[in-house]
Amino acid sequence: MFPALTSLSDHDIEVMVDTVTEWCSRHHCDIDSNRGQLALTTAVDALQSSPGRDALLHHLSEKLDEQ
Repeated sequence: MFPALTSLSDHDIEVMVDTVTEWCSRHHCDIDSNRGQLALTTAVDALQSSPGRDALLHHLSEKLDEQ
């Protein structure tokens, strides 16, 4: 995951962390948990293809809420 972060701007990283933190809060999990780490990885992938906080939160919910 860390090599992928080098392609993101500081703003994108801030958006990603804020969004994943919000998602984890909604789903009662810690960002350091397996589920939180999966959310971070998913967010990095999603942010590289479709930037934007709203789109990112929707993508996380779509991909991870079923698990």
